[in-house]
Amino acid sequence: MLDSPQRLMDGEVALLERFGYVPFGDADPDWSSMWDLLKGDYATLNRSRVPDYDEMTPWPQEGARIYMRRRLVADRLFEECQMLYQRLHTEGIGTELVEAYTLARDAYEDAVADFGAARATLEDVFTQIANLHPAA
Repeated sequence: MLDSPQRLMDGEVALLERFGYVPFGDADPDWSSMWDLLKGDYATLNRSRVPDYDEMTPWPQEGARIYMRRRLVADRLFEECQMLYQRLHTEGIGTELVEAYTLARDAYEDAVADFGAARATLEDVFTQIANLHPAA
């Protein structure tokens, strides 16, 4: 039996929620809480403890905000995909909607790539800071 369109989308939502996805709201981002969900991505053998957001100096903190902002952009583009995906299933498959969904999906995938690039940039910041301030 095939899953319903909403059930498939709910599975993607559940996966994204593990990394801090929340539907859009008007509140300012809670950078500290969002960072708590994402900082594990930076743990390595040489960096077993990743600093909390409030412990970081301005340089890595800005890198973390850029990283998190790019995740938020990807979240919003994912919501566009959701909306268009639902329309495809309620209004029927039509050229215009398929093309709109394709554009939205491409934009989402680009945003995910940008999120990955921001992750790499912040990794470089952490490495440079460690090189400037080697552990005693």
